[in-house]
Amino acid sequence: MLQTAFLILLIGTCLFAFLRGRTDERLAAGGMMLAALITPLAVSSGFASPETGVLGIDVALLTFLFIIALKSDRFWPLWAAGFHVVGTTIHLATFVEVDIWPPAYANAQGFWAWPVLAALFVGTLLEARYRNN
Repeated sequence: MLQTAFLILLIGTCLFAFLRGRTDERLAAGGMMLAALITPLAVSSGFASPETGVLGIDVALLTFLFIIALKSDRFWPLWAAGFHVVGTTIHLATFVEVDIWPPAYANAQGFWAWPVLAALFVGTLLEARYRNN
């Protein structure tokens, strides 16, 4: 149920970003959609051990969001990158503490995708409102 809700919000937010955003919003939406599409393919152990494939995707998305944040004249990419840093570092904790309960690892890692998505939505909303004034 939660995955379905996230997927609906992801598609809606990214569509909104493609239609009403500028380059930064569109690039971030594309990167987030791509990461969301390939992440399930990279899960190898069902979060029973460190998911190095998912970590690689998260590091790539973090790098992409960081580059957008460095080049952007808006604040939302900083928030998106900052939220994604937390989600990415959760993977690192599993290398230190290998006895993490798999559902806790999966939920903690997935939780931080919501604020990243919210940052994109709010950034697109403010951008669209700014251009309409």
